[in-house]
Amino acid sequence: MMQGHNRPPFAPTIPGTNLRSHDVPTAIIYRPARAAATSAPRSRHWVLEFEPSRPQNLEPLMGWTTSQDPYRPIRMTFPDRDSAVDYALKNDWRYIVREDRPRRIGPNPWAGTSSHQLYRGVDTSKEGWVQMGQPTMSEHHLPKGYGASENTGTPQKSEAEFLDPVLEAAIDSFPASDPPAWIGTTVSGRRG
Repeated sequence: MMQGHNRPPFAPTIPGTNLRSHDVPTAIIYRPARAAATSAPRSRHWVLEFEPSRPQNLEPLMGWTTSQDPYRPIRMTFPDRDSAVDYALKNDWRYIVREDRPRRIGPNPWAGTSSHQLYRGVDTSKEGWVQMGQPTMSEHHLPKGYGASENTGTPQKSEAEFLDPVLEAAIDSFPASDPPAWIGTTVSGRRG
């Protein structure tokens, strides 16, 4: 976006000075993209940079890119687009605003028939799948997960059948999963 009133009859000021020159390049105002190597959200600030006025040079020994452009290292950040535009207008700079593209929301590839597998406890191959919307005819109990409805079409069992064996274990057999050194027994190979 370039506004028509953004062409003053006099030369723009050189950044960092009060001097005026026609050699000041056009300022570009944009919002930086999210880094590809992170899952963090996109930054909300806006950036004002200048178009390159001189080409970059390749340093022959080390392969670094250099430039004789004095405006290239200037990079200013602003909290919003309007404050960046106001700053460019205050300095009489020509500017271009790169607007954000509208966000395109595509179809969800995970929406479909497999969403019922998580809350009904089915994670086996296709013979164990429970069809959505159809009552099950099996007498097998499928444990309900978080957020499942109370009416699953399976017969209900008493609470005595759902006792947790870890909670019911005796206190003297407590560290059953720990190595034998923790329960006081010694494992030895040969007795002499």
